[in-house]
Amino acid sequence: MNQLTNHNNYNCEVTTETGEKFKIFADWLHNTDNDHWKGWSCQAGANRIYIDKNLDIWGGMCKNDYLGTGLDFNLLDSTTCNRDTCTGCTDDLTVTKHAPK
Repeated sequence: MNQLTNHNNYNCEVTTETGEKFKIFADWLHNTDNDHWKGWSCQAGANRIYIDKNLDIWGGMCKNDYLGTGLDFNLLDSTTCNRDTCTGCTDDLTVTKHAPK
């Protein structure tokens, strides 16, 4: 991961394994190849959902977790990312992420 610094314009927060928090512009994460969160805790499924054409409901645009269908679904408190790279969707990039402990 490139050196993290706080950005003047930001729309997400990244917490490192040492507990440091950085206010980051989400597009910067994707554009600089800093969108690798596999194994990190992520709020997709708690703060963001994606509903596909079949009314299946997923945690985030990344579809990291299946949450249910129609009106029968449960939001998560958080999840562990299982993707090698984030989708590049600013919505997914903006949710809070924490490094594994």
